[in-house]
Amino acid sequence: MRRILLCASVLMAAQAFAAPRAMKNALINDRYQESEAEKNAREFKEAELPLPAFPDMNSEGWFDIYAGNTFNGQPRILLESITPAEDGSIRYILNARSSRGYDNLSAEGLFCAATTSFSKDASKRSSFKVYAYGDTVNKRWIPLRKGEWKSIGSILNDADPIHGVLYRSFCEDGKPSTAEGLRERIIQRAGDRNLTLRNLYK
Repeated sequence: MRRILLCASVLMAAQAFAAPRAMKNALINDRYQESEAEKNAREFKEAELPLPAFPDMNSEGWFDIYAGNTFNGQPRILLESITPAEDGSIRYILNARSSRGYDNLSAEGLFCAATTSFSKDASKRSSFKVYAYGDTVNKRWIPLRKGEWKSIGSILNDADPIHGVLYRSFCEDGKPSTAEGLRERIIQRAGDRNLTLRNLYK
């Protein structure tokens, strides 16, 4: 009888110790508390903002983007246009200038997904969107009727070096929350290191 009671108590103790261990190995953590930042990243709601004023192509506020030794274009970003939006994205004016000096203006937004358990959620990944293209002859924006967010993950290679540079500048190591911080990131990370100071005061 004592042996039966002893065996029963040992089994009960084993089950008591096994339960917490099984909970630790479970795929779902019932104790996790989602932060406000994670919730906002998961529940992305795009802000509807007016297009920026059409830029002066001869303004001194343009900053040359270094997209690598093998890239033939001369991309530039208008520093004063870089602003954080309420939806967590970054809005800016880009000039993907060709190697021959032809201007290709676009008003864009870039979203940096939070580096959390939700960063790979299909609802909102790191991505960019073109809102309008610039007509430099008539100095006006031509809005896109069906502009869509394009995932950044598929362009972090030679396929789109300009947006790859913008993503690494704005998003890596945490996104700055102010316009000043975002502009500093571009100056520090997106320019040719040997020409950055000259780039600013040209």
